[in-house]
Amino acid sequence: MATEYGSWAWYVDAIKDIDFAYAWVGMGIIHAFLSILTLIFLFTLATMIYRARPDSPENRFMSLMLFVEGLKTIVTWYAIYPFGPDILPTMQYWRVIYYTMCLLSIMMYLSLSSFYPVKFLNFMTKDSIKNNLYWALPALAIALMTLILISTGGIYGAFKGSLHVECPEGGGEGAAIVKTSYGDDGLTGNCIEEHTPYHFVTVEQSDLGRLLLMSPVLTAFIALAFMRNAQNSLGVDEDDEDAVQKSTEARAIVVGFAGKTFFQGTMLFCMVYITAVHGKFNSSDLLNVELNDTMKFYFYGLYGFLFSALFAGLFEGTMFTYAILKNDVLGIDEKLRKTFSTAIFATLGAIAFLVASEIVESLIGGSGWIGGVLVGAPLIVLRKPIFTVINGFSSRLMPESFTASERTYLEAYSAVMEDFEVTEGERKLLQLTAKNLGLNDERVQHLESWHNEKITLSSEEE
Repeated sequence: MATEYGSWAWYVDAIKDIDFAYAWVGMGIIHAFLSILTLIFLFTLATMIYRARPDSPENRFMSLMLFVEGLKTIVTWYAIYPFGPDILPTMQYWRVIYYTMCLLSIMMYLSLSSFYPVKFLNFMTKDSIKNNLYWALPALAIALMTLILISTGGIYGAFKGSLHVECPEGGGEGAAIVKTSYGDDGLTGNCIEEHTPYHFVTVEQSDLGRLLLMSPVLTAFIALAFMRNAQNSLGVDEDDEDAVQKSTEARAIVVGFAGKTFFQGTMLFCMVYITAVHGKFNSSDLLNVELNDTMKFYFYGLYGFLFSALFAGLFEGTMFTYAILKNDVLGIDEKLRKTFSTAIFATLGAIAFLVASEIVESLIGGSGWIGGVLVGAPLIVLRKPIFTVINGFSSRLMPESFTASERTYLEAYSAVMEDFEVTEGERKLLQLTAKNLGLNDERVQHLESWHNEKITLSSEEE
């Protein structure tokens, strides 16, 4: 008896059927689920940035950028559930939204020079420009997309159509029932009999769609160069709080773009290489799927790119939020480091689990779960030392930074703590110092805790 589509058992069966070569339904579910979590994470960060300083043009800009990045991560949201053919019109409209976000992200990457000046783009720093970017760029992206749709005759002319494919139980070659967003229902396709029944939604790709898909990644390389130039041009005067803050912000954004270009750039190169060797691949080619190595390579490249977008989104979102909020939200450094470390651990654990399962499955058919257990158990036992290593990496990416006033207080507190004791008189002096420096009790407590933790770590190392 076939499992009911959309039931818990169906999800379990679909994921169990993943063979990392041809069973894209289960992998699509995993990616769609993780993409929704990434979307929530990026939307949360965007909200935090906006609420910290809602009147700041920079905060509005960065908040919008993370909002756009979040929408781009859910490119395959429709794989989360076995939707019927009725989803196809929605799919077409969603593609317009997605490609508009791609256009917008290209513009925003290049417009970062308004807040972090690049020598040859000084005109971008004018208030009349940077104060209006948060609404002008979305308006321009929408206008360009409207022009594209009008000039190409609509969504199909610009990006091609969407397809719903259903493979009934026991179906094989030529058994697929295909519905399209453009009304051509006479299509048929092949089914993978050992995975039936299943159905999925896929899309046809146009050259314009491919260009808009790749362009944000390529533009990120340009943005990285711009931000590196801005970082180098920012002279850091330890007594100039604004200069110190801007330099730290620029560094964090450089790291964010470096991570993005590494993860997505690597996978984009792989996709280009696979296409050059095996020919152009269209998602709709799944209709005529054949069990061969070429399909396996396309599968690896496609999902490698999709999963790299999720990790890149998490990485750049964390770094951008750290850059903007580290001087506005108490303890944001620590909170982001913990969140980022947890995300890295979970991601590496999931990858290790899937790889081990696939290796064991290839060696001992039907026993892939054993590989998952063999990897999962040590990860649980060794989670503390693994977290220690990851936390060290996170701390180097997002070091604690302080304003001139906070550094002055730390100097005073360090002098008082030479004998590891704060007397009543010294405490009063510290309270007066904090008051004169404009530091509240909450911030003072954080500074002292940070200092004491550093002293403890230094003693342990000795």
